[in-house]
Parts: sequence; C-alpha cells; structure tokens
Amino acid sequence: MNFDTMTDQLAEPAPIELEGRKIFGDYTVKKKLGEGGMGAVYLVENDEIGHRMAIKVLHGHVGGNSEMAKRFNREAKAIARLTSQNTIRVFIFGRTEDNLTYLGMEFVKGKSLRDVLFEEGPFDTKRCINILRQCLHALHEAHELGIVHRDLKPDNIMITEYRSTTDFVKVLDFGIAKVKEPDGKPTQKLTQAGVVYGTPEYLSPEQAQALPLDGRSDLYSLGVILYEMVTGKVPFESATAVGILSHHVYTEPTPPSQACRHPVDPRVEKIILKSLLKDPDQRHQSAMDFLQELEDIENDLTGGKATRTAMIDPRQLHMVMQAARARQAGADASASTFDMERTAPMNDPRLQAQPQPTPAPQHTPQPGPQTAPGPQGQFRGHTQQTVQNPAPQDRSMVLYGVIGLLAVILLVLLAALAWVSLTDSGATPPAIEEAAPATEAADP
Repeated sequence: MNFDTMTDQLAEPAPIELEGRKIFGDYTVKKKLGEGGMGAVYLVENDEIGHRMAIKVLHGHVGGNSEMAKRFNREAKAIARLTSQNTIRVFIFGRTEDNLTYLGMEFVKGKSLRDVLFEEGPFDTKRCINILRQCLHALHEAHELGIVHRDLKPDNIMITEYRSTTDFVKVLDFGIAKVKEPDGKPTQKLTQAGVVYGTPEYLSPEQAQALPLDGRSDLYSLGVILYEMVTGKVPFESATAVGILSHHVYTEPTPPSQACRHPVDPRVEKIILKSLLKDPDQRHQSAMDFLQELEDIENDLTGGKATRTAMIDPRQLHMVMQAARARQAGADASASTFDMERTAPMNDPRLQAQPQPTPAPQHTPQPGPQTAPGPQGQFRGHTQQTVQNPAPQDRSMVLYGVIGLLAVILLVLLAALAWVSLTDSGATPPAIEEAAPATEAADP
C-alpha cells in the first residue's frame, strides 16, 4: 500500500505574467490572484460591460504534460455539468495564442473557509450547520451526476456575500474529481494505481488506502471539516503525511467535546463521530441524509422555525432560503395572527374563546359559500364561526313577500288602465244609469 500524496513531478515553472494582456476577445487581465505548481489564477474584466471572471491558466510545461492537461480538461467538464448555486460556475475553456490552456470561471470575492476559521473560529452550532448545509447541497448534485470531489478541505470552500446573504458558500477545485460520463461510464483513469491523491488531513480511510471511492468519501471529508469548525483543529495530526493517513485508517478520533475547552452540542458530536466512522456503510449514505440530521438539530435550536432544505433541489435552495429570511424578517404579530386565523382548524383554542352564535332552532343550516371546504378539504373555521348563513325559512318568507307586493302593484296598474279606457269612450257606468229615473220621479 502506497501512502504517497500527490506531488507534481515537474521542473520549477517559469512565472506566468499576463497582466495587461487581452484574452478571448474584450477581456483584459487585471491582476494575478494566486499561483501554484500547476499554474496561476488571474482576474479578468470585460472592457465594455465590466463583467469579471477568474481564469486559471496552466503553466506552459504543465500544459505539455498529457496527464495534467487531461485532468485540467476533466475539471472543466465536471464543473460545466454542475448548476448548484453553491458550486463555482465555469464560463469558458480554451487556449491562448501562445498555447496556454485556460479555464474561465466565476469570480468570487471573499475568503476561504481556512482564512475565516483562522480569523473567527471555532464557530457556533448554527453557523456550522449553515455552512455545511450549502456544501452538502453542492455535493448532492455532484454525487447525483457521478462526480466525487476527492479534495474537500477549507481551502476549497469560499465564503462570500451574495446580495443580503452572509456566509454564502462556493465549493471550488474539482481538479482531481472522480467523474462519470453522462451515460454512466467512468472517464479514463488519470491516477496511478496505489497512489493517493488529495490532502492528508481530510482524506477518508478508503481514499487513504487508494480503494474505490463514492460520494461517502466526500462526506467523511466534510465530517473532518465540521470537526475543525467546532473544535478549531483537525481530528488527526502527525509529523508526516503517512502518519496522518495511518490515523485515518486505524485510529478512532478524539470526541470533539474532549478536544476543546468550550462546550460542544452532544447531538453535533454524535453526527461528527458518525461521519468519521471507518466503514463507509456505517456513515451517512448520502449528502441529504447528513443534512437531514443537521437540520433536525437546527429545528430544535430555532424552536421549530428552521427552514428544512434536505429534500430541495440544489438549484432552488437560494430561492427557498431567501423567501424564508424575508418571511422571518417581515412577519409581525398581527400578520401572523391573521394568517393563522384564515386557515385555523375548528379546535383552535383562539376560536373556542370567542363568543359563539346561537344556532337557529328547528332547522339544520345547509352548506353555503361560507362553509365550503378550503383547498385542502378543511373548513375555514374562523369564517364559519363568525358568519351565519340565513335560515331557509327566512329566505322563503322574504321571497313570498316580494311576490305578493309585485302582485298588488300589478292589480292596481290594471285597474287604472281600465278606468282610463272607459273615461275616454264616454260610456256611463251602469250603476248611474239605473239610479237616474228614481231621482226624476221624486220631484213634484
């Protein structure tokens, strides 16, 4: 078993100096952001619209190394398939005129989790859950697509601000990711048998032994990161890389509560120790299993007001979290009461405390618009308690009264029309014609 960690078997690179150059059209290289053994990262900006990107450029001698070039190409393909808001986005991939291979990515202005831990760590439970939640959403999508990161560590997790959101996470550097093609077939193997790739402090036992890996290896690495966020230190340390890897394989970690002086939530400690079990079958089996346990704790800490995201599509996470924050920030007591009353069930104690109207005797009210079921088949209890439907008998009496009044008006109109007709024709009413002779006979 070979415990050698990845090292670049390459000559010392000549420095890349690209500041001020134009690249892929209207972008200008502004400044160098960092440089390593394989290449350098630059900030570039579009001259017309001000759009910024970070470009990773391979050193010339590395680009000529077929394995390194293929690994760089694989990183581009892996990131291009990922759409989670918590994964760094890739925009462009190609070569410059002088044959330098580059990868244009989203520019993230922030700090690595490593730097934030150094400046502000250890973190409280809520902050740990918030950061890990976003990492787990990013990993969930990657694992669903058959991508295993294999090099998760605080250096590859960026903490930034996004709109009004602090501690917004971006997962970086899929350069040594294990990738399956969309048809489910593994990509060409670019690593050597028996050679360990990754960072010793964060490797899973199976990765330390160069065994086949799946997403549970990444979850082990996240367990190490959670351990470090809670305690301020990694679970295993040694003077050599081989010593650290041996600890991952054979040594049980010190419980977090014994590794630091401040109190540690026992439920968080239980999750950490589960994530660091040697056997992958005994750990969390998926990113969402891991997240579900964390959000159960968060729900208890917030009194049942946590926004559960364990079943949410990673692409929808930001919309859900943004809506949850807006709801919590904008809700007041009256709005909450109104919202609860609109759909309150019949056994709601607030409704039972209200004066109840006396039901109409001798008849059973029929269901009307006010007692119709709501969208879920549940009656709108508050409206039903405060609004009475008119009794059927009362409605009938009103109807009969209206009909009678209309009949009287009609009869009056008919009589008036008959009288006008007789007057216009000059006819004398029969009663007057019969009375006239009697009057004349009476005169002397």
